Amino acid sequence: MIIREAGYVPLSIARQYGGGAGLRRHQLRGLNRMLELARTRVPYYRDDPRYARGGPLRELAELAELPVLDKQVLREQPLDRLLADGVDQDRCLSFQTSGSTGRRVRILHDRDSHDYHMAACVRRFLATGRYLPTDRLSHIRPFAPPARMFERFGLFRRHVILSHRPMREIKAELLANRPKVLIGYPVHLRALLRELTPEELARLRRTLRIVLTESELLLPEHRAMFAERFGAPVFDEYSAFEVLNVTYDCRYGRAHLGEDRVYCEIVDAAGNPVPDGEAGQVVVTAFMERAMPLLRYSLGDIGLIEPGRCRCGRRFRTLRLTTGRSNDYVTLPSGERLYPDAFLHLAATHPGISECFVHQDTAGLVRVHVVPSGDPPGEVLATVRDKLFGLAGGEFPLEVVPAETVEITAGGKGRFVTSDYGSPPA
Repeated sequence: MIIREAGYVPLSIARQYGGGAGLRRHQLRGLNRMLELARTRVPYYRDDPRYARGGPLRELAELAELPVLDKQVLREQPLDRLLADGVDQDRCLSFQTSGSTGRRVRILHDRDSHDYHMAACVRRFLATGRYLPTDRLSHIRPFAPPARMFERFGLFRRHVILSHRPMREIKAELLANRPKVLIGYPVHLRALLRELTPEELARLRRTLRIVLTESELLLPEHRAMFAERFGAPVFDEYSAFEVLNVTYDCRYGRAHLGEDRVYCEIVDAAGNPVPDGEAGQVVVTAFMERAMPLLRYSLGDIGLIEPGRCRCGRRFRTLRLTTGRSNDYVTLPSGERLYPDAFLHLAATHPGISECFVHQDTAGLVRVHVVPSGDPPGEVLATVRDKLFGLAGGEFPLEVVPAETVEITAGGKGRFVTSDYGSPPA
């Protein structure tokens, strides 16, 4: 509802700067309301004795006594087992996960929590220090959401270009719109840069003021490349359809957690929180949800909470993703793992490569698909082998083959690392 959403905007902006004690009280109240709802009205939690024990949380740390919920549960449980009793599905907002694991899952959000999320998205743009609500914005994405009422008045206008269209059409429409703001997945923005001629890029740069990335791991090398090539500062966002926005960048490049609606933990393999500055799995609880509450939900990514406050003045903690998805890796004969960041870094820094994506088969063979950037493919493939052997500290079953494009999931993301190989026996 547009009126409620508009009313949430100043509240969500003010909460960034409130006191730490007040923020913790707000989170604790939200978590306890959500926990009570889950225990009494959601069949999945109500039937599980692990959630029935105890009363309200007395402090935030007690949330860690509950189990971590992983994506497998969402894939296996019928939707009505995860919905609160009495929820009218027709009155909820429906989303589907990106399908990076091979199967898309339906997610429902109640309208009130979604309105607050949309209001909080306004601060994502304002946090750049460069955005105006009247700026023309082009968004390269897999689907087009419905237009919002305020766009009729020239506010927060979003011009969507579907990412599956031919690049010649994407370029033409983008250049015709003359955007001040460009948003897209990193994989699509890299493809765009490969296709733009110097003259076309110069035309785009005349109006462009901000580049925003989303949905995929953004390496520092790619952030720097986007800033240099597009001629505009780059701001990233971390989100998932299951919990919506998780972090947004401020003008100093730190990713602030939306802690007024999301409680974030970094945990080890056993689900226990780790100290700030130590990497682990990212686990979040979007505590304003009332239709489909997800308690201690593992996003499948690896990151860490950065120690210390940001100089922008926001009280919200900052998160840094480190290696990509925790379940996307290849396993070497030594038992060591190579995560997506290793291959994305290779593509970002190795001469002659535009992109690369990887699959490990059931026998352990790692097949690296390389999208060349112009040099003779044979020479590039040979140097990639040497580079990967050096990175791994020795040889392993490896095949490097040329490819034309990166494989894209049903949700429009790049599928950079997949594996059918089980971990070797100890």
